[in-house]
Amino acid sequence: MNGARHTNKIALVTGGAQGIGAGIVKVLYEEGASVVIVDRQKEKAEELAKSLIGPGQEVIVIACDISTRDGCKTVLEAVSDKLGSLDILVNNAAPGRDKSQIGQLEGSDWDIHSSLVLQAVAWLSELAHPYLRQSVEPAIVNVSSVTASSIAPAQCSWPYHVSKSGLEQLTRFLACKLGADNIRVNAVAPGLVDREEGMKISDTPKNRQIIEAVVPLRRAASAREIGKTVSFLCSDDASYLTGQTITVDGGMGVREVFGASLDAVDNS
Repeated sequence: MNGARHTNKIALVTGGAQGIGAGIVKVLYEEGASVVIVDRQKEKAEELAKSLIGPGQEVIVIACDISTRDGCKTVLEAVSDKLGSLDILVNNAAPGRDKSQIGQLEGSDWDIHSSLVLQAVAWLSELAHPYLRQSVEPAIVNVSSVTASSIAPAQCSWPYHVSKSGLEQLTRFLACKLGADNIRVNAVAPGLVDREEGMKISDTPKNRQIIEAVVPLRRAASAREIGKTVSFLCSDDASYLTGQTITVDGGMGVREVFGASLDAVDNS
């Protein structure tokens, strides 16, 4: 175990079976928390859980659709039945990107983004409130994206952009609403992230060349690095931090776009 900042805490991570969610689950577990993985991909979630189980901590899988209030209620009831309390809520779940919807204004996938990225976060936060306010160090972290404030028209649909932007405003709203109970609510906005499974964004020479030109740190993040930022926001080290969105992009957002693009072209 790398650290113990979350010893005896219970963390719930939605969309925790793979990608950034799995990175968050691993870091929180390594830093002492028992973790509840909520994901529709039951087999993947159980595989991750089996890889983590050790003495003194629990990893529980709840396969559930949280795009409905009933689904969210089922999750919190299961946490209450199995563990009895909750200290950390990480809202990471998001729909898969439907490439056919990119660039389309009609026939969009707004409904699923609205229900999963926005409404589910509100429902889970409300339902988790009675448990979190009894915690010594309660925290909610929402996983946003750099596309909440910038546009990637060839990579993401408008519902993806708009729902992530709305999630950051919802983060601020919840921070104000829940602050009186000492529940801190923050968000992280990842930039380019290399996932552990499947093809990585930096696997191709072309992508690596662009990344080295536009990202000051000259690489993509790992899911674990996003998980470490989430862990920090859930810890006592961030005890006076709430209502904020922490951008984790290796400095990409501070580069001037035209100059960075010229660098990428000149080095091709």
